[in-house]
Amino acid sequence: MARVLRLVRLLFAIESFRLLGAITLDILPASRDIFLVLLFVAYFFATSGQLLYGGYITRDPSNPLSHALLEATDFTSSAYWPNNFNDMFSGMNVLFNLLVVNNWTTCIQGFEYTTGSKTVRFFFLFFHLICVTGISNVITSVVINSFFQQLEVIEHRYGRNERVDGTSIRGSRAFFAASVLTGTNTGVQGKYSAHIQAVNFDVDIDERAVMRRVFGRSNTPDSNEKGLT
Repeated sequence: MARVLRLVRLLFAIESFRLLGAITLDILPASRDIFLVLLFVAYFFATSGQLLYGGYITRDPSNPLSHALLEATDFTSSAYWPNNFNDMFSGMNVLFNLLVVNNWTTCIQGFEYTTGSKTVRFFFLFFHLICVTGISNVITSVVINSFFQQLEVIEHRYGRNERVDGTSIRGSRAFFAASVLTGTNTGVQGKYSAHIQAVNFDVDIDERAVMRRVFGRSNTPDSNEKGLT
């Protein structure tokens, strides 16, 4: 166990892994709502499965359904007994297997033999269409899109230093000597730093571009700089 923990510490020491971890923590709030939708739909199907198929998967020899289940050779040989809707936890286990498309046809076989009907396939098909084809793909696209957006933001904020007319710009901060600004002698001595951020947090700005305009010699005011401090 201690060796595994040392490996985790080593991962945090690698810059690329630290960046990956920081981005993951940043995009979790953006993915929260869609994950809640997935949880709600899974809870609905698990509850419906308990009402429709609760008690059908059993190993009780006194229950006739257990004898019917023995005919489902793929189900029994794979030891898929925990995949049932007898309780909420087991139902969520079945739906997770469906979500990751893990031998779901084998799981269906057990319910087909115990119910004596193939209409059970529609239950699993509806879940597959809604959660796997629909919500799961939306989650994937949201996570990938948020990842690259956050990666671009981090590169802007914490990227390499940039020199603009004697001013060093790093992310949303600029470090400069006050004696000469934008080519003008100010008569002020000392080194200072400037920080820029939007007044409203929902405003997305390019801090580096704004700093270039502020400290560059051709610092023409831009309408996009309104609402900045």
